[in-house]
Amino acid sequence: MGFTEDPRIKEGRRSLALAWGYFFIYLAVIMILSYSLGIKPYVWGLPRWVAIGNIIVPIVFVIVLIFVVEKFLPNIPLTDDEQKSDEEE
Repeated sequence: MGFTEDPRIKEGRRSLALAWGYFFIYLAVIMILSYSLGIKPYVWGLPRWVAIGNIIVPIVFVIVLIFVVEKFLPNIPLTDDEQKSDEEE
């Protein structure tokens, strides 16, 4: 009499780990770039660390996030199969 775990729970845990990893990489890149880039030269009238750390890096990470979601997160149904068969009858 063993407990069988719902596969959605396993996928949810994997997605949570992927999201936290992505978030920590994003924070690390922003902090490293903001610390290492100087104030001059200016980019778009802003200090270089502001323009790159707060405008360019988020845009790049959103584009990468689209790829990550398309390739690594499967589309899983959130309803049980038993509920579908009850509704169809």
